[in-house]
Amino acid sequence: MTGHDARRFALMGCALGAALGAWNLIAFWLNPLDDSVAGMLVLYAPMFVSWGLAGFVAGRRSRRLSDAVKAGTVFAFSTFAVFWIANIVRVNLFLDVLREWPGWQQTVVARYRESGFESFRTFANYEYLKDAPLKLAVPTAIGAVLASIGGVAATLGRASKLAWPAE
Repeated sequence: MTGHDARRFALMGCALGAALGAWNLIAFWLNPLDDSVAGMLVLYAPMFVSWGLAGFVAGRRSRRLSDAVKAGTVFAFSTFAVFWIANIVRVNLFLDVLREWPGWQQTVVARYRESGFESFRTFANYEYLKDAPLKLAVPTAIGAVLASIGGVAATLGRASKLAWPAE
């Protein structure tokens, strides 16, 4: 995969992360207490499918599984980095609502009371920032796995001649 390809996958990931982050913000604004599985699937299903498709496209173009994995890794990292930043913005915009949310009462608010922080906003941001490496590494790894599946599918499609016409 060339540097140009990597930049293109990174930009597409940033665009997807921004779109999903905006959707998450709007959905929370419309219904702040919706913590349903369906609500989560609306956000994460397109994200996961796109990471697999990125691997498929890259694998289809280069005929190398390593390029599929690289493309998916770059795409997933950039998607989730922007989505994660958008989520921090959402938390800061709706901090008062979240503070009263039952799930936060049992977790974030409880930890805040024991933390010694003077500002709940500072504590909430600290909580999000301290987990950044893990919050970015796990989705990136998931993206690499899904992209490898997409890359294998592209390779198998080419090998079986059931796939699209040659480029």
